Amino acid sequence: MSFKLFIASTFGLIKSTAKLETAHEALLADYQTFCEFEKSAELKEYNELEMLVKSPTFLQKKREIQHLGFKGSKEAAELAELKKLSHNSRLQKFYTTLNSDELKRFDRISGSETMKKYKELKTGVEKHSLDALKNMDKQSKEYALYSEFEKLKDSDDLTFFRDFRKSAAFKNYELMLDSTEHKRHEELKKITESDKFKARVAYLEDTHKWEKTEEHARESRFAELKKLPQLVNYQKYHNSNAFDFFKKWDLVFEDRFSSGKLDHESWMTQSHWASKTLGRNFSQVGDLHAFTEGRNVSVEFNTMKIEVRKEKTHGMQWQIPFGFVEQEFDYSSGMVSTAGVEWWKHGILEAKVKYEPSHHLVDAIYLLGEETSPQINLVEMGVKNRMGMLTKTADGVHAESESISGLKAGEFYIFRLEWNAHSLVWKINGREIFTLANNVPAFKMHLNMASIVVSEPTDLPHRFEIDWVRFYQHKHKA
Repeated sequence: MSFKLFIASTFGLIKSTAKLETAHEALLADYQTFCEFEKSAELKEYNELEMLVKSPTFLQKKREIQHLGFKGSKEAAELAELKKLSHNSRLQKFYTTLNSDELKRFDRISGSETMKKYKELKTGVEKHSLDALKNMDKQSKEYALYSEFEKLKDSDDLTFFRDFRKSAAFKNYELMLDSTEHKRHEELKKITESDKFKARVAYLEDTHKWEKTEEHARESRFAELKKLPQLVNYQKYHNSNAFDFFKKWDLVFEDRFSSGKLDHESWMTQSHWASKTLGRNFSQVGDLHAFTEGRNVSVEFNTMKIEVRKEKTHGMQWQIPFGFVEQEFDYSSGMVSTAGVEWWKHGILEAKVKYEPSHHLVDAIYLLGEETSPQINLVEMGVKNRMGMLTKTADGVHAESESISGLKAGEFYIFRLEWNAHSLVWKINGREIFTLANNVPAFKMHLNMASIVVSEPTDLPHRFEIDWVRFYQHKHKA
């Protein structure tokens, strides 16, 4: 066991696979929601409404409308002024006279033929002195006019006319008719009795006037949008670096093995060299198994299983100096590869794998290029439990690796390889275990998963179980 892994295991620094996976899936779902909502009409509307409802102009208008009331208004002042004028005693007397029968009689007499006749007679009589009129011949025309004048002057209508014109009520009427008070009273009556004024008073007295505005409707829509789960999610992460990984990396390959069968558009069940040479699988010298053409690979319950079985199987094996020779094997196994479709240079390889090593087998997930060396092992379990890189040399195979023997058998772990131009970094459940900075491959490689039998196993059938696998590359980079 590596010292790093020992310390991590001893002090519980290897995070729970289930918790990591749950957190990743939740964050990914939030990121997808974030990206979708970022382009939505709702966010555009929300931003426009936010700018509006938080603007000084909008807030000022809202305050004005909410604080606007009848009390203290111009309309209240006008009604108060009208009320005060209505209690003015002279105006009250004026309107009493204005609406009286006496004034109507007075006005009728003033414009009557009687008054006209009276004025004509008066003009004629006034040409003579009173003594002269009294001493005139009773049969004269002048005296007849004088007699008619006197009779008309003493008539009920003209007597009333003279008395009413001298009355205090009429004098007050004449005084107030063109007065400032009367004119203002009439002006205020006209204003306050108008439909426009009444509508304004009703508006001022309405305690829900703000709620009836177009601005309130927009404010309500803003509040409604603010409660959207997508917006809550967006605001949670808007100024956060939580999505930096998803923004930086593209998921260029993923298989969750959820279809119930192997996806042959992503995987082939032969190695790269088998497909290029024989067109069928072959085994290396020392292998005790034959690779079948997918018969030992299954997908069920959302996992892929490579199964090693004890059974007689015919297969090809490379033997020097004869080349490929068909022979019988006691064991069968399987392998899958992306060599037919997916090759990558630099990126992040991750796989959720069940750690269940057998001392007689080698279960491995690894990257290879056009040659069989170097081989970057994401994880190797069995005879040796390690992460690292294997390189063929004149003396054999050189391994630069770190032991992972301290992991709990039967548990799933997330194995991760971060591959860039300068280094290879291996992690388990996010915990860095091993780093290489020398001889880092700088060419495209493909992914392989296989189980190899190297000694007589006793615990068959054996299943190499992978829950999912994925590969990330820098965005906009090949």
